[in-house]
Amino acid sequence: MDSADHSEVIIDSLPYIDREIDYGGVRAKVDKLVEQEMRRRPTGSKRDQALNFPSNFEFFKDSPILSTEYQRVQQGKPIIEMDTNRYKLPDPEDKTDLESWKKAVDNSKSQLNHQNLRSYNLELLQKYGANAWRVHNFQLEHELQQYQKTLEEYKQNILELNKQRKSEQLQAGSQIENLELKWTEIIGKTLQVEVACASLETEIQQLKQYEQQLITQSESTKQSSQIQKTQMDDQKQIENENETEKSENETSE
Repeated sequence: MDSADHSEVIIDSLPYIDREIDYGGVRAKVDKLVEQEMRRRPTGSKRDQALNFPSNFEFFKDSPILSTEYQRVQQGKPIIEMDTNRYKLPDPEDKTDLESWKKAVDNSKSQLNHQNLRSYNLELLQKYGANAWRVHNFQLEHELQQYQKTLEEYKQNILELNKQRKSEQLQAGSQIENLELKWTEIIGKTLQVEVACASLETEIQQLKQYEQQLITQSESTKQSSQIQKTQMDDQKQIENENETEKSENETSE
């Protein structure tokens, strides 16, 4: 994964704040899920294919010796033993043949020269080897000290980074807690407002129904009054007609 991929990763984990794993049974569930995931992980050649490892990759292509040895190990063949015939001094196969004697003499000269070189190297090692090893050990000790110093610096940087992460996460946790309290308070107020609105809507609905009832009663009362008035008018008209008729009768008599 390159730096561009790293920049796209959003890390939202707060291990110093998120303590859900400590709840009852959560850690066991997490361990079980991890175990199941590990069982599904490919192994051997399947793992290499899963990692997009090229199957035709050629190892040690710049070193024929290592390449041959790698192929031998891949094929499971036994290691080839060192040929010690070149270090032997065999007698000529045919002691009457001049060429065989020349080859034997040349081999003897080569072996003698090889032994002389070994003796010379041993003398050099005896003379300069101790100091060379002391210098080499001093260089290794110096490198070890540098590595230990670098390791301590990395450890200190990690410690400082963890302290900074813990401090930032604790501050973020306090802010998150305050925001959660505010969110809970706002949600509570919102619910109260919704309940009040629902109550007002119910009350408004009841008032509308009561208003409708009043309008209906008023119309009914108005119609009843109009009917009574009409009946009274009709009765008065009948009485007037009766009186008129009676007057006319009296006049005619």
